Amino acid sequence: MKLLSTIACTSLLVVGTSIFPATVLASDFEGIKQVKVVWDIIVGDEKAFTDRIGLIKETAESLKDRGIEPKFVLAIHGPAAKYVTKSLVGTKYEKDKIEKLDAIQTSMDNLRKDGMKIEVCAIAMKRGKIEDKNVQPFAVIESNVWENITVLQNKGYAYMPVF
Repeated sequence: MKLLSTIACTSLLVVGTSIFPATVLASDFEGIKQVKVVWDIIVGDEKAFTDRIGLIKETAESLKDRGIEPKFVLAIHGPAAKYVTKSLVGTKYEKDKIEKLDAIQTSMDNLRKDGMKIEVCAIAMKRGKIEDKNVQPFAVIESNVWENITVLQNKGYAYMPVF
């Protein structure tokens, strides 16, 4: 029985690695001039949100180092909408403690300055009791970011869920 299990696992490993290559080769980047990505950001946890924003920045910088233009759209909705507010007072997130909100927003503003579009969903804002005037200027209010995400995917943007 142990021999059959070993054979089955080995077979799955061989088949799996031939179908799904383990690494991206340097040659895979050849000829790529631009990478289009829509980041679907819903994460509400401060530590995770900060980490993901940092990874998005790092990804953009790495692509630029390879001579590839990153064309990124950050579609923010759900609990992540609280990170684009000027103040949590009067919102659904009023009791949340965000220790590094200023640093998070500076990072997002820098991403915008680097050419990334940052969208926040009006539906998420309504559900989170966030008024339009309470949104930081680096974010663009969009009526429904799910619509935007699907349209961008149909225009060739890669979809990256962020949670």
